[in-house]
Amino acid sequence: MKKVWLLFLVLSLCACSPNADADTPMSTAKATKTNTPEPTSTATLAATATPISPSPTPTEIPFTVCSPLEDETFDTLRLIISKPLDIPPFGQDVGHHGVDFAFFQRGERESIQGVEIYAILSGKVVLTLDDRYPYGYTILIETPLSDLPEPLQKRLLTNYLPVPEDPDYRLNCPEVAPPTLSGEYSVYHLYAHMEARPTYSRGDSITCGERLGTVGNTGWSSNPHLHLETRLGPSGISFQTMAHYQNDSTTEQMANYCLWRMSGYYQLFDPFMIFDAGGGEMSVENE
Repeated sequence: MKKVWLLFLVLSLCACSPNADADTPMSTAKATKTNTPEPTSTATLAATATPISPSPTPTEIPFTVCSPLEDETFDTLRLIISKPLDIPPFGQDVGHHGVDFAFFQRGERESIQGVEIYAILSGKVVLTLDDRYPYGYTILIETPLSDLPEPLQKRLLTNYLPVPEDPDYRLNCPEVAPPTLSGEYSVYHLYAHMEARPTYSRGDSITCGERLGTVGNTGWSSNPHLHLETRLGPSGISFQTMAHYQNDSTTEQMANYCLWRMSGYYQLFDPFMIFDAGGGEMSVENE
């Protein structure tokens, strides 16, 4: 009887002992594999999930630059520079305030006269001019600096010199009132010596590559050419006229001329800085 009781006790203890093979829960890896569905394939995810695009950074802002002349690319523009940029000291109207493009024989064309002019950047019209000295028929467009890629913004701002308190004008300049300063900057692009006054009005929106007019020989010009002038200055330019070098130029026209060209607020830079920054896939060149 004693033996029977001992055998019963041993069997009872064995029945209560943990069994690693039968009663212990699976390891974490095995449990996950058993209870978690198989991962969805990449193709299925692409079809069922909506991707969330990250917010654009300043360097990702779309930036389009266009050739200013019909049938010319950024590369061929360099071949028809008739007069390069020559930045003068503040207060002086010497040097050359822009880049001139011209040719006398190019392909089937015998002159650049009448070649279409296009906007190099999107922006808005801030000024058009009659046939007066020195610019002739002209259009001036403003593009916010913030529309340009961040590296180009920094480069232009780095090159922007302190504005002098007294420019010491070396030209017949009446009293020149400084512009209203908002703390914002814009790129201004001016197209001069056009065949006719542009039909745009102040405030009109302009798209990169939009036709502005045609190359002419108006104003202070001895041969047909496009005078392209690019400047960095305070946003919101407000003058509506500009002229000089004629006896009938008004005080307002001469003051605005001096403010634009010599005060130091609107500082020249080479337009090829824009063309080079807009090269490759982000540029549009008229064909």
